[in-house]
Amino acid sequence: MLFMTSYSQQQETTVKKAYALASAGPTTYGGVVSELGVQLVFKKNWVGTISYQFLDMNPKNVPGDYNSGVTFILPIVPIPVGNGYPNTEMQILNFTAGKFFEASRRIWFTTEAGLSYVKGDKYTFAKQAVVSDIWSTSANYSKTKEVVSTVGVVLKADFNWAFCPVLGLGAGVFANLNSIQSPVGFQLKLIGGWMHLKPKTKKS
Repeated sequence: MLFMTSYSQQQETTVKKAYALASAGPTTYGGVVSELGVQLVFKKNWVGTISYQFLDMNPKNVPGDYNSGVTFILPIVPIPVGNGYPNTEMQILNFTAGKFFEASRRIWFTTEAGLSYVKGDKYTFAKQAVVSDIWSTSANYSKTKEVVSTVGVVLKADFNWAFCPVLGLGAGVFANLNSIQSPVGFQLKLIGGWMHLKPKTKKS
């Protein structure tokens, strides 16, 4: 009996779960995030994830009194110039690892930390005189945008529920600390793949 128990432990698979994920949600700076990734759960309850995130946010340093200016139609109806506030687009490639916590055969949690390659927009604002005529009013700040890249630190925590052997839903929070802009966000996600659900326990 002892031999069989030992043999069973040795036969534990290296990968316990493997699935793709797609998620989206709100972030700080009035932004939104979407994410695609792949997550593996290994024996000893370790977890590893590679994911790509795209974020669209307001710049962190936009002046409090920033006014985008207006143009006029006919020329009595004001409409915003462009999209109003400038937007910061950020692309992030995350490499994270952490721990897996099983709550039931269908529910589990993960906590992870890791490094990110971050590429995004960085703005510089300068006060300028407002110029007006019958057709338009200019913005009260000039802006300069440059695309820069850096390395960041990412922290993540997720809840997962497999409603069938190959599909599940989840929710999670994340923070990415970097020199361009450090967003914090919440995401709802869909997962699909090999959930490796344990068999139901039979009642005696």
